[in-house]
Amino acid sequence: MVLSVQHLFRTGSRISQNIVGEPLEIGARTIRPVVQLSSWRGTGGDASADGAGVQLRVRPAGVIVLEPEGREHRVPTSDNTRLVLWILAGIALLVAVACEVVARVLR
Repeated sequence: MVLSVQHLFRTGSRISQNIVGEPLEIGARTIRPVVQLSSWRGTGGDASADGAGVQLRVRPAGVIVLEPEGREHRVPTSDNTRLVLWILAGIALLVAVACEVVARVLR
């Protein structure tokens, strides 16, 4: 068992796929959530030290709506978290620059 786990981490690999959830019936429509799963794992190191890394990301990708007459369409969802993080990073950069300018003026 230990050897198989070590082999799993010795080989770097990436996974990217959409996973469709259980259907929910709302009125006459059936809605199925879709998430995007992406992961990466790998190892590094030398004879004196080993290391391993794993990254797993799950984000909403949208919903699939099945209409009563049998027509199916996909409704995408936006990733607001990513947008907010970029805005916060921009604000942090502006604050850092403003602090540097004020410090130089006061010298």
